[in-house]
Amino acid sequence: HSSRAMSAIDAAAAKVTELAMTDRIRVDPADPWCDIWNPPPSVYKERCIHTGYLMTKPFEQNNPMPGQFSGTSDYIVAMLKPVIKTKGGAPKPSGDAQPKKEKKEKAPKTPQPSSDEDPFTKAKLVIGKVIEVAHVENSDKLYCCKVQVSTEEGEGSVKQVITGLRKFVPEDELRSKMVLCILNLKVAKLAGQTSEAMILATEADVGGETQVRLVGVPEGAQIGELVSCEGIAPGAAGYPKECKSKFWDLVKEKLKVRNGCATYDGKKVGCAAGPCVAEGDVPEGASIK
Repeated sequence: HSSRAMSAIDAAAAKVTELAMTDRIRVDPADPWCDIWNPPPSVYKERCIHTGYLMTKPFEQNNPMPGQFSGTSDYIVAMLKPVIKTKGGAPKPSGDAQPKKEKKEKAPKTPQPSSDEDPFTKAKLVIGKVIEVAHVENSDKLYCCKVQVSTEEGEGSVKQVITGLRKFVPEDELRSKMVLCILNLKVAKLAGQTSEAMILATEADVGGETQVRLVGVPEGAQIGELVSCEGIAPGAAGYPKECKSKFWDLVKEKLKVRNGCATYDGKKVGCAAGPCVAEGDVPEGASIK
C-alpha cells in the first residue's frame, strides 16, 4: 500500500509541475544549442515583459542589462561618453574626468658638432700641473697622479690620472711638472683605480727600445689654458662631454713631433704662450699619445 501511495504522490507532483509550467518556455527555439539543451524541470525561460529578453529562471530574477535591450542607443552612448568628441574635436567633459596634466616643455637640445668638423675639435686639450705622485699598489708600471686642470675652486679642478709613465719618467721629475692633458676621454679603470684624464707624452722606437718623454708646454702657460691647433677653429657646439675613442684615435694618428714641436696634421699645437714642444732628444716623427 505504501508504494501505491508514493506513486500517487509523484503523479500529483508531476501534474502540479506541468500546470505551473503553463505559458512558460522550456527551451529558447533561437538558441543554437536548443537540440541538446535539456534543463531540469525547475529551470525554464520567461520573457521580460518590458524588453522581450528571455530570462533563465530561477537564476535571473530580472533582466541583467535592461538598457541594452530597450531598442534605443542610449545604453551604447552612455558607454562611449568618455571618448565621444564634440564638433570642435575636444572630448566631451565628464563628471568623473580628471584634468589633464600639462606637458612639460622639453629643454632645447644642445647643438651637436657638425659631421664635417675636424676630429681635433672634439678633444679638449688643456695645460695642467701635477701636484701629487704616488705608486699604484701591485703595479711596477703605473703612477697615480693628482693633476690640477683649473684655477677655479670646486669639483673638477683636480683630476686623478693613472699613467704608465713610471718606467720612463722619474717621480721627482713628474711632481710639480706642467703637462699637456686631454680631459674629456671616457673615465677608465686601471688596476682598480679611476683615471679621469690622460697626460700626453711622445713615444718613439730608439735603438730597438721604446722611448717615452713628456710633451713640454711653453713657458708662461697657465693651468687650465686650452690648447688648440693652428688653422682649426673651435667646434661650433664647444667640446662634447665625452670625446669618443673613434675620434681620439683619428686625432692620435696625426699627432706627431715635427721640427721639435708638437703638431697635428703638420700644424703646430699650443696655447697663447706658444707651441707645445718635444723635450730632450725626441726623434722627428715621434708619435704623441
